[in-house]
Amino acid sequence: MTKLLDISEDTTAFPWANRTPWSGLQAVIAVMLALVIGRVTGHASAGAIAAGAAFTVGFAVFHAALASTLLSMAVTTVGMASATLAGSLGAPWTGVVLVLVVVAAVNYGLLAGLGPTEGWIGQQCGVFLVVASYFPRGPHYALGRAGMVLAGGGLQMVVFAIAFLVGRRGARRADPLPLRRVPGRLRELQLLLYKELKGGETSEYVARLALTLLVSTAIYRVFKVRNGYWIPMTALLVLKPQWGHTLSRGIARLVGTLLGAGIALGLARLLPFPTWVLMGLVAGSAWACYALQAVNYATFSVFITLYIVFLFRFGGFSETAAAHIRLANTAMGGGLALLIDAVWGAVRRRRIAEGMKQNVVASDSVQ
Repeated sequence: MTKLLDISEDTTAFPWANRTPWSGLQAVIAVMLALVIGRVTGHASAGAIAAGAAFTVGFAVFHAALASTLLSMAVTTVGMASATLAGSLGAPWTGVVLVLVVVAAVNYGLLAGLGPTEGWIGQQCGVFLVVASYFPRGPHYALGRAGMVLAGGGLQMVVFAIAFLVGRRGARRADPLPLRRVPGRLRELQLLLYKELKGGETSEYVARLALTLLVSTAIYRVFKVRNGYWIPMTALLVLKPQWGHTLSRGIARLVGTLLGAGIALGLARLLPFPTWVLMGLVAGSAWACYALQAVNYATFSVFITLYIVFLFRFGGFSETAAAHIRLANTAMGGGLALLIDAVWGAVRRRRIAEGMKQNVVASDSVQ
């Protein structure tokens, strides 16, 4: 039975000891460099894409997949760039996009069974594929977008490596790139994957993920929802192996997005947005995301909403429209994830009950 405490954990719990302000400050450097370079060279939109990749890869500071933080960054960067290329190339065809999101769901679900870091990498690859599949602009654009993702991730790696070499506080906790540890870690992951698939729980989660992404993507593609990629993206982010965790994450995401959109709309009415102010807002919200990522998911969602809205404004998209659209699509994506998860759970419980009933009948007939 799902408890109220479990449902409210992502919204009401604030373990402030988990805050990471110094690592966040280091990770923001690459984000701002990407924006500045894009602005100076006259390619603000490309700079925003690179900044988005740098922002995501920056969270690898809090992970050590395979053998090290740098390796985690490298795998995440290559995975996101590959997903971006595939999504962009397949974007003109709904059938292709539906196949791609199923592949992304399988990839994420399997990696999630290996551990939180591996699951996070699979999740981010899925997010970048979903976003890229919204923009059907041809092979040239696909290659350019994937290239900007590689550039942003690479820039974050360079900043991290420099910080590590000079011994800054945020980098001292991380490992260098010990390649000798990679083969052993790969063997561990293979054994874990075999164990998870044999147990059956991972397979069920993969199936739920695939169904949820398939339905949410089909809805926005068929009905041509503006910026509809937020629907499957939200569903991907909130759907968890347990129903209680999905409900908790969905509520926290919706509450955070609602507050973030409200703040963005208020700022849009009260403040002018010259370039330097806008870049400061992007930097501040990005830093807050890094600093609070392990403290409270609802608060994190507030700042991730602000970050995306301000980043979109930097790339030439109205922050007011972005706030309204993001809120509506987030609610729809979270609602779909909860609905599919609830129906799946109900069907599963019914099958278990019927199986137990049949076993009882068979036992009575034997006696």
